[in-house]
Amino acid sequence: MEYLIALVASLAMLCLFSYAVRAQALRPSEARLRHLSTSRDASISGDGSILRRAPSAIPAIGNLLDARGMSDRWTADLGRASLTLRPIEYLLMRALMAGFAFLIVILILRSPIGLVIASALATVAFMVPAFWVQSRIRRRVRGIEGQLVEALTLMASSQRAGFAFAQAVELAAQRMGPPISVEMNRMLLDLNLGASTEDALMAMNERVGSEDLDLVVTAILIHRQTGGNLAEILDNVTETMRDRERIKGEIKTLTASQRLSGFILCAWPVVLAGLFTAINPGMMSLMWTTTAGIIMLGIWLVLNTLGIFTMRRILAIDI
Repeated sequence: MEYLIALVASLAMLCLFSYAVRAQALRPSEARLRHLSTSRDASISGDGSILRRAPSAIPAIGNLLDARGMSDRWTADLGRASLTLRPIEYLLMRALMAGFAFLIVILILRSPIGLVIASALATVAFMVPAFWVQSRIRRRVRGIEGQLVEALTLMASSQRAGFAFAQAVELAAQRMGPPISVEMNRMLLDLNLGASTEDALMAMNERVGSEDLDLVVTAILIHRQTGGNLAEILDNVTETMRDRERIKGEIKTLTASQRLSGFILCAWPVVLAGLFTAINPGMMSLMWTTTAGIIMLGIWLVLNTLGIFTMRRILAIDI
C-alpha cells in the first residue's frame, strides 16, 4: 500500500511539472520573443530579472527567487550548460525530485530515524540537478577550450590574408564544430543585430565563463583600443595557451599518486563493507537494521563526502 501511495504521489508530481512546462510552451511565439528580449535587456542593465518580467506558472516561487537574487545566477548557469530551462522550471524540477525522495523514504521507514534519513536524501536529491548542471558546464567549457587554439590559428591566418575581424570569426565558425561554433555564431548574430564588437565579445565571454577565452577577449579588446597586428597578438595568445596546457599536464602527472591515494582511501570502506557482508551477512545487517548502525552509516557518509571534496580542493591547482 505504501508503494502504491508513493507511485501515485510521484505521478502527480510529474504531471504538475509537465503542466508547468507545457503552460510555458503554449505561449504565442511573439510573446516568447518579447520575453527573451526583455530578459536580455534586464540581464544587461541589471535592473530586473526574468521572473519579474515574465508570467510564471507559480508566481509565489518566482517572487521568492527574485527576492533572493537567484534567478540571474541560475539563468547564467543554465545558459552555460546549453539548457533551455527557465529558472522557475529548474527550481520546480529540483523541488519535485526532493519531494519525491522524501515521500518514498518516509513511507517506507515510518520512524523518527526515517524522518532524518528522508530529510537527508531529499537534500541530496535537491542538489543532484545542480551538480548535473555544473558538470555540463565544465564539459562544455573544456570542449570550447580544447577548440580555442585551432580557432585562433584560423582567425590569425584569416587576418594575414586580409579578412576583417568579423569575417575571420565567421570563417572559424564554419570550419569548427560545436560547442565553439555555436558561441561564435551567436556573437556574429549579435554583430548583425547592431551590437558593437566589444559588446559582442564581452557577452560571449560572460556566457562561456572560460579563463582561456577571457584571456583571448582581453587581448582583442586591448588591441582594438591600442592598435597593432591582431594576427601576431592571436599567435602570442595561442602560444601562451599551449604553455598553460603543458604545465597543467605536468601538474596532473605529478599529482597522479596523490589522486590515486585519495580514491583508494574513499573506496576502501566500501570494499571492506562488501567483503564483510559476503563473509558474515548477519553481523553487517546490524548497520542498516539498528538505529546505532544507521547513525554510524550517516556519519561515515558525511565524513567521506567531506574528505572527497577536501582532497579535490587540495589537488585543484590554478594556473
